[in-house]
Amino acid sequence: MRGRSGRDGRVLTTSPLPRPVLIYDDACAFCRRWVRRLKRWDRRDRIALLPLQDERAASLAGRPRHALEHAAHAVLPSGEVVAGAAALRALCGYLPGGALPRAVLGVPGALPLAERLYAWVARRWGPVGPGVRER
Repeated sequence: MRGRSGRDGRVLTTSPLPRPVLIYDDACAFCRRWVRRLKRWDRRDRIALLPLQDERAASLAGRPRHALEHAAHAVLPSGEVVAGAAALRALCGYLPGGALPRAVLGVPGALPLAERLYAWVARRWGPVGPGVRER
């Protein structure tokens, strides 16, 4: 069975994955804003989008939902799952013009620094209670 997506880019079915899937928090306004930017950047629709609130997200990522709440996750066509800044780096390879940010994040020391920045953003806008987001 092949994966496909609806007009909004959300995954409808998966297995095996024909393209990477970004699992993001649809309850987070900050996350939704960045997903909208990603959709504009992804003119060729190479990345499928799946809110972590979708019942398929945890099984697709092979991680419990509570683990998905701490960072965006990318499930790559190979089956590899990466989170946070590493997910951003992986997804840049699928985007037009993404080679440059991917290369920058590949510079020694850049990814750990990006992970620290990502962790700060996640703490700032991450879960502050069950289903509640700080704005």
